[in-house]
Amino acid sequence: MDIDLAGFSAAQHRALFDLLILATYADGHLTTFEDEQLQNLLTAFGYTEDFDRQREFDAAVTRMRPFVESIQKAKEHALLLAEAFTTRSEQKQVYAAVQQIMTADTHVSSWESTLLSELGLKFRM
Repeated sequence: MDIDLAGFSAAQHRALFDLLILATYADGHLTTFEDEQLQNLLTAFGYTEDFDRQREFDAAVTRMRPFVESIQKAKEHALLLAEAFTTRSEQKQVYAAVQQIMTADTHVSSWESTLLSELGLKFRM
């Protein structure tokens, strides 16, 4: 996943990771490749130990679980998370990261399409 995290705050790291978790669970399953990408991102955030990465991953899944119950909830929460990214550069990188993780399994569900479309509108892509 190509993303320059240098200018991102801890709150933005969390918002980005939550968005990616929401994106991966929108189609109902997590592929090995998606999991690897998420683990690599957590390492880039500074979680170098397996235990720490698993704790952060589980916490994000727990936070996002209520929002994957319906596309409306998922969309609303994705847009709320997107507000953490205010510069054009951040928005482009976040959009690209979400798009990359959604298309990793070569199957883009209608939920994923809707979420990506809404993010694109929010970020004016």
